[in-house]
Amino acid sequence: MATEPHKPRIIALINHLTFDGHPSKLTLTLNEILPRYEQQADIQIVETSVDKLLATAKTIEREQRADILICSSASAEFLRKKISITTLSFRMGEFDLIRAINLARERGTKAGILTHQRTLKELEEMSSLFTVEVSQAVYTSLQEAREKVRTLVDQGYRVIIGSPTVVELAEAAGAEGVFAINADAVRLTLDDALAICHSRAAEAQKHRRIHAVLKNLSEGVIALDATGKVFSVNNSMNTLLQPDQPISIGDRATEHFPDIDINGVLTKGAAIESHLSLRGSQRLAISVLPIMEEGQIDGAILTCQEIREIQRAERRLRSQSRPSHFIAKYHFEQLTGKEQAFQQAIQLAKLYAHSNSTVLITGETGTGKELFAQSIHNASGRHQMPFVAINCAAFPETLLESELFGYDEGAFTGTRKGGKPGLFEAAHNGTIFLDEIGDMPIHLQTRLLRVLQERQVLRLGGSEPTPINIRVIAATHRDLKQEIANNRFREDLFYRLNILRISVPPLRKRTSDIPQLTKLLTRNLAAGNTAQEQAANETLNALMPHLMNHQWSGNIRELENLIERAFLVSQFPGESKPLEALFPELFSVPKEHLAINAPKESLHNFGKAAEITLIQKTLDAHDGDMAKTAKALGISRSTLWRRLRQPQTKTQS
Repeated sequence: MATEPHKPRIIALINHLTFDGHPSKLTLTLNEILPRYEQQADIQIVETSVDKLLATAKTIEREQRADILICSSASAEFLRKKISITTLSFRMGEFDLIRAINLARERGTKAGILTHQRTLKELEEMSSLFTVEVSQAVYTSLQEAREKVRTLVDQGYRVIIGSPTVVELAEAAGAEGVFAINADAVRLTLDDALAICHSRAAEAQKHRRIHAVLKNLSEGVIALDATGKVFSVNNSMNTLLQPDQPISIGDRATEHFPDIDINGVLTKGAAIESHLSLRGSQRLAISVLPIMEEGQIDGAILTCQEIREIQRAERRLRSQSRPSHFIAKYHFEQLTGKEQAFQQAIQLAKLYAHSNSTVLITGETGTGKELFAQSIHNASGRHQMPFVAINCAAFPETLLESELFGYDEGAFTGTRKGGKPGLFEAAHNGTIFLDEIGDMPIHLQTRLLRVLQERQVLRLGGSEPTPINIRVIAATHRDLKQEIANNRFREDLFYRLNILRISVPPLRKRTSDIPQLTKLLTRNLAAGNTAQEQAANETLNALMPHLMNHQWSGNIRELENLIERAFLVSQFPGESKPLEALFPELFSVPKEHLAINAPKESLHNFGKAAEITLIQKTLDAHDGDMAKTAKALGISRSTLWRRLRQPQTKTQS
């Protein structure tokens, strides 16, 4: 239900030399006019004596009975210094002045005009038109008004024009007092009062809207007027600052923010943006923006945020807007293998995921170093932040620098407007993976070392460094110590990178994992097509002895290639060639390395330890199936059993 708008409360305060209960001429004039203002305002008339004027005004102020007071000019001038209510004075009517002068002419006497503080210049300019002598005098106090009236009367002025007080003084001195405030003048004064009230109401409505907006903001906000006083402050500001004395409306902002040049903003209009202010353990970012109205400074808005909250908001925005290719896909669960050295590498990586220290992953090409890096990122507290990977060996030297560090507009010919952030900036709050770090040019190693030390990045052509919060994971297939000896890698950078280290074993040192890897990669290629998966597995089972004995110089990547080829071949069995022709790299090794497919007599060409190792690998490749293992070795199950038992017997003896 809508409430009725507040009517302005206006009090006409009429004073007499001594109030005897009889209404003055001004009161009678007001009573005639007030009915036409009933719908617009609540207007009351209060009459009092001169000696009780201040006390009456104080009572009205204390009881909050009026938005505006209206009284004679002398009373208004006096009360403005004593009370806070806006006080207007009745206008003096020019036509009443002329009427009073005509009255003096009819009486055959001179006319005296007594006004408060200043004469009426308009009458001075028209004095040559009057047929009677007119004299103007001013007064500043009641005693002075009484003396001036007596002087005019003594000089023969029998008509004295002025305020109600002057009229009373004139009549007490034996002259005829003429009231110089007519109905039109009263109406103009009331209209002025209403205009002020309406302007205030509009301003109050604007302030209420500002209060409503500020109330719902999470950051602390203060609205200041043109003098630097607070006219609105939200709860968030006092909650954030927790001052000993809460910031209140009417306070001077400089008292609460002495380290901020608020007066400079209000006088010069120069905004302050993100000024760092320390309040105990709090680090705050304070901004002050001027409010401009028709080209003039009309106030300011002061905002305050905790630095940590800004950083959290920035992280949320970065997380929401980061490119899809800055996401790590792999997790530790996807790292397949039971070989002890491989499992040790996984356990180390899981441990390192709880740290923010730099990790150096070493291993041959194709061993899955990036899979380890992504898994570390996804198991860390940064998993919702970007994972940015870059191969330091894949970019030309000049392009690598701009990709890593970014550039400012105009840094070189063809730069993007506004510049471009580098990958270090893109990885802010996340992880950057520097693959093949051993191939990074030596001069870029210097810049990288500085980034790692300072946690700041300077764009090409820029002058202001950008702070970054990143976790660095580097990987290389090179022997960095040998690279240092050959002056191709900085020793200080090596020690900066070599904090947490993981060595990923090559595939040839984890051949027992080959069957499991083969099945997993085949399943991924088949993408749910069971018939295709089964056909590919038949081809790979035939190749398994050769897969187990291959040297795998390309590691997992080479295995993936061979499995993809086997998958394709198995889909067209009628068109396939012999396996030796399709997989020549598996059949080009010396015959002594192909004992798995050799007849049983050839097993004697191996030493006992090597023979048992070969049998065990073949057994693992067939998931412990004795029949399949014996068939693959070209021996009977009983011979296989005997061979497995024989070394144990000798060892026991």
